[in-house]
Amino acid sequence: MTTSISNIIKGIIISFITTIIFLLIFSIILTYTNISENFITPTIIVITAISIFIGSTISNSKIQRNGLLNGAIVGGIYLICLLYTSDAAD
Repeated sequence: MTTSISNIIKGIIISFITTIIFLLIFSIILTYTNISENFITPTIIVITAISIFIGSTISNSKIQRNGLLNGAIVGGIYLICLLYTSDAAD
């Protein structure tokens, strides 16, 4: 049980690290190119989805059971943390 929880926490942390890396890369691209503002929101959504997928995959790689449930937990906690972080920033 504690192994599952530690793997879920590891997946959430990896999701946030992946998000930060991808957003930094995207911000550098935005700085040096003339990309339209209409492109920003869809890109952030795709980055979030990819980050959750990577974190869920890594989280489930050692658990080997209840993959859908564990992935949903990683994604749900990630989104809740992201919501509270964005609310605190405003």
